Amino acid sequence: MKSLICIAIFLSGMVGFAQNSGEELIVMSFNIRYNNPDDGVNIWENRKEWAAKSIRFFEADLVGAQEVTYPQLQDMEALLPTYAHIGVGREGGNKGEFTPIFYKKDRFELLEHSTFWLSETPQDVGSKGWDAALPRILTWAKFKDKNGDRVFYFFNTHFDHKGTIARDKSAVLIAKEINRIAGEHATILTGDFNTPPGSTPYTALIEYALIDTASDLDEEKKFGTEYTTNGWDIEAGDERKRIDYVFYKGNQISPLSYHVLDGQRGARFISDHFPLLVDFVFDTKD
Repeated sequence: MKSLICIAIFLSGMVGFAQNSGEELIVMSFNIRYNNPDDGVNIWENRKEWAAKSIRFFEADLVGAQEVTYPQLQDMEALLPTYAHIGVGREGGNKGEFTPIFYKKDRFELLEHSTFWLSETPQDVGSKGWDAALPRILTWAKFKDKNGDRVFYFFNTHFDHKGTIARDKSAVLIAKEINRIAGEHATILTGDFNTPPGSTPYTALIEYALIDTASDLDEEKKFGTEYTTNGWDIEAGDERKRIDYVFYKGNQISPLSYHVLDGQRGARFISDHFPLLVDFVFDTKD
């Protein structure tokens, strides 16, 4: 009997070790909404602590953020002291909105990173592509996870809100660049794609072997609203769509759960987009 108890205690300890061994990776995609002074009760000043606390509370390891202006980036730096970040403004340097990647400093080693523009000339700073209303960018990073020395890639982007051709072309450009840059490494792609599931850009990404985490998981492993934008509307209806995504690629990782964080307190919202939280696990045989 004593032997059985000892074995049970040992196995319990092993389970606890596996759950905290660093094999899991919590990823967030979060369009924080630019600091528009006309947003009334939902101005950035009223939301920034809430937004940063959500990142800290859910212990996101990596955050792909969108619509981040430079003053907001400075706020996030101050509110997220255990995170580092990479990225540039879409107009170059600190000008225009960023698509930054935040990552836990104590867990990841940044090996390489860059930004390219979603246009016919991706290396031209500030270039606007096709029928886009604005310059759009993708920021990417190559990381080594100190928990297991695994190397993987993280890409983060924000598609144009008006240009239909721009969204179509951006999807193909990104898919090709992911294949070129990341090769066979585990890859995660986050962003506001301004397009619903089944659209031409969405289909293009899927055809290039990217997998939509929300479609890949059973219903019991998903939680939250079907839509990801709310428009500050407390009675958001069926017209709301899912336009924010976390995609992945590679046999080395797989998603465990998918969560749309419906951050709403009456008329107050965490953003006009709800953040996505996806828990990944690395293949222990990798």
